[in-house]
Amino acid sequence: MRRALYAHSCRRGLYSRLLRLTLSLALLCIAATTAAVDVARADHLRPTPTSQPAYDRFQSPTGNIRCVYVDQTGVACMTLNNGQGVYLRSFDRAYYLNRWTFHPPPGRTLAYGRTWRISSFRCHSSYEGIECWSTVTHHGFFINRTTRRTF
Repeated sequence: MRRALYAHSCRRGLYSRLLRLTLSLALLCIAATTAAVDVARADHLRPTPTSQPAYDRFQSPTGNIRCVYVDQTGVACMTLNNGQGVYLRSFDRAYYLNRWTFHPPPGRTLAYGRTWRISSFRCHSSYEGIECWSTVTHHGFFINRTTRRTF
């Protein structure tokens, strides 16, 4: 009788352990599925690689030419040595700015040979100066220490 009772309790213990293991695996699967769904739902909240900043600024390696970009407005550059400036409006042409129309703050340095890109604007830094243009309108400007021109 004892032996039968012992065998019955062992089987009950085994079933109990199997039941706990099955429940644990089921809960683990539910937790993993919930986490995957949460990650999938959160993907739309992450910024896309194509998102652009609304504001940026940069300068020539010498620091004499400073430029500012404002989303939906355009990009403008000014020289510190004489206050000459140029402004390329979004979906428009380039304009000359009167002396000291604005005072752009310093920004990150755009090294010679490098091109800054945001939205449809491009600005290329060279030893001769900075040239900016719109890939949409093909208008732009060039500015350096002594001269400026629009196109």
